[in-house]
Amino acid sequence: MNVAELFHEELNPVLRRLGARAKGAGPVPPDEEDTEVRRGVWSTLAELDGLRPALPPRLGGPADALARRVHAAELMGPALYQSPYLDTMIAADLLAADGRHDALLASIASGERTCALAVREHAADEPGVPASLVLDRGRGLVGGTRRFVAFAAEADFLLVIGADGHALVPADEPGVRLHRQDDIGRGDLYRVTLDGVAAVTDGLLVGPHYPAALARGRLQQAAFLTGLTRGALELTVDRLQQRSAFDRPLAKQQAPAFRLAALAAEATAVSSMVHAVADDADGGADIRLTAAQALFLAADLAREATAEAVHLHGAAGLTEEYDVSVFYRCAAVESVRLGSPTQLRLEAARLLAAAHDPTSE
Repeated sequence: MNVAELFHEELNPVLRRLGARAKGAGPVPPDEEDTEVRRGVWSTLAELDGLRPALPPRLGGPADALARRVHAAELMGPALYQSPYLDTMIAADLLAADGRHDALLASIASGERTCALAVREHAADEPGVPASLVLDRGRGLVGGTRRFVAFAAEADFLLVIGADGHALVPADEPGVRLHRQDDIGRGDLYRVTLDGVAAVTDGLLVGPHYPAALARGRLQQAAFLTGLTRGALELTVDRLQQRSAFDRPLAKQQAPAFRLAALAAEATAVSSMVHAVADDADGGADIRLTAAQALFLAADLAREATAEAVHLHGAAGLTEEYDVSVFYRCAAVESVRLGSPTQLRLEAARLLAAAHDPTSE
């Protein structure tokens, strides 16, 4: 069995429902049964070596680590598998760059530990421009607030990103306070308040490595959104085979059929770009520009395709009975998780300018 068999088309509808979180905000503890199911899927993912790419090559990780992560993320898209996977992989890159956390990296690869990434202080903040963080390096304490931290209640560590430094914090450390935020994508987001929390290390030595780690995360997110797009389109094709107009299934009507074909072609093009960039990264290339481009293309496409999918489902697409509405809501949240399309375009423009004029970056 491999990762593709875990996120199989026959299992994906089950994983979508199992992964959905209840609505609501406040000090709401996670449902124990739901948490147990999530841990089971995570353990299976680890058993299938799906987390092994978290290891750097010096610790036995694969040379094509990003290509494998991208492949796994794209498979997770149709299942809407919301988990600490993306955050944990970004954190693994930063921990490997720090060079002092080999034991933690090994436990991440085995599925025993997870990390949540805490970047935004305010809703409008962009991950590429982290907010300030209160760091008392003399005593090794961290303070501040971070919002929209995914799965903070289940993560073992919080990797807090700041403009002037980063810190690794145990999630169960006294002084860590969580407040659950409502999420239209049925995920699990939290506001995290750090009140003089003791960090694992006296700051992380990863400042120069953050842009590269963020770029790798963006490429994985682009892959997830591409898989999400394909999942929504597959549901829509099935739906159009059941709906009829003028005594013919809608799937055989030119207007909706051509529209779905065009979106599928765009998804294939974006997917090809994502995999090509992953290969470049594993070969040592700087992918900050191409990762930003891939993500804003995938984000735009996911929102467009899921909106069209809901439309073609008819009124039923707005109900809980059909998963397509969840795809639409999830796309709205996930498309801005690692940067809004506007900010990604600005970053791409800056990097393009820098490629022609090094003094402009």
